[in-house]
Amino acid sequence: MVLGRLSWRLGPPMVLIGVLAMAHLRWDSWLANAISSVVVRDSVSNLLEILRWAAAAWLLNRLASVFLWPLVARRSGSPVPKMAADLVALLVWLGTGLTMAVVVFDQSPTALLATSTVALGVVGFAVRELISDFFAGISLSIERPFAIGDWIEVDRVSGKVVDMTWRAVRLMTTDDVTIIVPNGNIAAETFRNYSRPDNWFRDELKVPLPFEVTTHQGSRILLSAVTQIPELAAFHKKPSVSIDGYDERGVIWRLLYWVPDFGRLSPIRFAVHANILRNLHMSGLRVPVPIEEIRVMRTPLGVEVSSIQRMLKSSPVFSALDDDDLAILAEGATQRVAPMGKPILHQGEPGSSLFLLNEGLLAVSVTGADGVMAQVGQIAPGHVFGEMSLLTGAPRGATVVPALDCLITEIGKDCMAQLLDSRPQLAESLSRILAERQGQNSARMVAENAEAGAGDDLGAARAMLGRIRSFFNMPG
Repeated sequence: MVLGRLSWRLGPPMVLIGVLAMAHLRWDSWLANAISSVVVRDSVSNLLEILRWAAAAWLLNRLASVFLWPLVARRSGSPVPKMAADLVALLVWLGTGLTMAVVVFDQSPTALLATSTVALGVVGFAVRELISDFFAGISLSIERPFAIGDWIEVDRVSGKVVDMTWRAVRLMTTDDVTIIVPNGNIAAETFRNYSRPDNWFRDELKVPLPFEVTTHQGSRILLSAVTQIPELAAFHKKPSVSIDGYDERGVIWRLLYWVPDFGRLSPIRFAVHANILRNLHMSGLRVPVPIEEIRVMRTPLGVEVSSIQRMLKSSPVFSALDDDDLAILAEGATQRVAPMGKPILHQGEPGSSLFLLNEGLLAVSVTGADGVMAQVGQIAPGHVFGEMSLLTGAPRGATVVPALDCLITEIGKDCMAQLLDSRPQLAESLSRILAERQGQNSARMVAENAEAGAGDDLGAARAMLGRIRSFFNMPG
């Protein structure tokens, strides 16, 4: 196989050299007898000589590509740049051309060099930009600040390197637009390589938040927006926040987070922005706009009561409650900061309240039958958890630990009892919803018979109603 490749690469120039050597040995006497014109005979002889030199240059370049460049690549640990190999091949051809001018056409080397120098000066002045690009390309090939496939930014244009020639570098943007950047521009400008030393790089977002947002609250809103994306949360380098400055809108926050590949920057930025807007919405905050003065009156809870009502409304258990019912629960809620790593709930412990996550991120873990605790999910801002414990006093079904400093709202049994005292008929509707939700959870965990009678649903609802009445000491 290897011998076949060598024959294919080296065979044609070697065959041509052999044929020309035989012609040189046998055809000189034949030409003298066959062609009487001295001029024609000298022209044919010169042509054969030129072909011999050209064949020798062709063979020399083939030998370099077959033996020299692989040897250099093995010793250096990286392939020889194509532009460097092309430059050496060009120099071989230029040297061969000068040699033929001296040997074949009896030109004076001194006169030839003088004429070449003048000609090169004139041509070089006319194509100085191309020459600059050529030598810049040589420099880039030797230094290798980037390679094919790297994402770079130069002249405020970002793209993936798809080709490098002696004159320019071709980039493909994320919009599939081809950009041609001359090598001279790259060599003269400062450019960024997003793929070195590896594909992960740090992106920056500047987010304005109202003046009333505390540093802890701002950190929770921004950091949880990144950690809600599993791929970014799993990376060993964590996001960070700082305050960049102030303007008429509020405090300008600087969010730094790591992106796995520049080609995915746009969708990941969108996901981070979407999470930030969602976190702000769940915290009862809005993106500030430039005005002369901003005054925001906040409730003692630190968030608007309406935001608590919105989160309760999003829970399937409380979706049937009207605004007055939700207002009773929201007014009796209490709010606190849950430090990172300190559990809010422990699996199996008694419970009599539910929680709303306003800001931050919570990790949910369950201890299996083998006694091993495993994380099964996350709770993002805006979610409600613990409804079963609030309404029936059921033990906590999982352990919930803040992955970041979190702001949580708790609604206790006393608040729910006040609502049930004023509207006892709610117990029946809540029991039906809880029974339906419990049945759905069981169906996901256990493979059951597809045929489930209405009597079973009714019985579950009655049993749930009994548990609610018993927990709140309501008459049966």
